[in-house]
Amino acid sequence: LRPDGWMMGPNHQLIFWVPPASRHPFYSPGTAMVIPRGGVELDLSRMAHGTRWSSCRDA
Repeated sequence: LRPDGWMMGPNHQLIFWVPPASRHPFYSPGTAMVIPRGGVELDLSRMAHGTRWSSCRDA
């Protein structure tokens, strides 16, 4: 996770943006172990990605 909130892929492509309030703690691709209790869980069921990316708008 970059300091500006963007999660980067292995080839440095932007994957998704995380709002400031949800950035800490956050798992990154370099995470060696995940301890689930008390961690961040993201509901990605309504995430705009792929061809739906253009449907993003300001809340």
